[in-house]
Amino acid sequence: MSLLFISDLHISGPEDPYYNALLKVLQERPQSGDTVVLAGDVFDLFVGNKSVFKDRYSEFFEILRASIQKGVEFHYIEGNHDFLIEKAFESIPQLKLHATHTELNAGDKKFFVAHGDLVDRSDFGYLLLRRFFRSFVMKAFVTVIPGEWLDEFGKFSSKQSRKRKPILPSEMPIQRMERLRRVYRSFAAEQLAKGFDFVVLGHCHDLDEMIFNIGGRCGQYVNIGFPRNHGSFLSWTEGDEKIQREKLSVPDSAS
Repeated sequence: MSLLFISDLHISGPEDPYYNALLKVLQERPQSGDTVVLAGDVFDLFVGNKSVFKDRYSEFFEILRASIQKGVEFHYIEGNHDFLIEKAFESIPQLKLHATHTELNAGDKKFFVAHGDLVDRSDFGYLLLRRFFRSFVMKAFVTVIPGEWLDEFGKFSSKQSRKRKPILPSEMPIQRMERLRRVYRSFAAEQLAKGFDFVVLGHCHDLDEMIFNIGGRCGQYVNIGFPRNHGSFLSWTEGDEKIQREKLSVPDSAS
């Protein structure tokens, strides 16, 4: 039995090399009895139940169905770029969709997995925006707006956001980066203290991991990082003491 964890690919479309890398992993890596957790921001934009997104990523949906038929379990945790997607996956009822996090048991180990955008509780501006994007008003707006308009608006918003915020923690002022790392590690320690053996997070794009000793128990925190820069996803196989990083197969020309 193996668990795979993938997030923060921020795939822009079918022509994106990281889309092909994702499809390759999903087709070749998990076997019957394995579990795959897609932990948010897999796509740079996928909001609501719009044909523009479902058609764009039709091959992804086909591979999900085929993998589930061969006995692979799938979980999808919504991120801040892919949300309100419950109806988009109605045709794949076996896929388990989560708004914030999921808790998994494998062998004698317990896993806490979240996208990670709720970790920094002092980021009030983002938390307020997140609440609005999942509000009744936003749900109604997403329902009535044409998919093509939503697509263009989302691309524009994403572009503006990247102008304001660095993509990688290493591009931040050192004090900000150190604070962010402390916040995520502290959150992970809280979950490990509750009895989890592993904590997997994403969102902040920090390629970080740490072993904690809490109450005589060892636990591991791993952040998936930013696969477009770090080129990896996470895996754990029954019997392993640690979660491992596996290389994504992406053309050298990809950026």
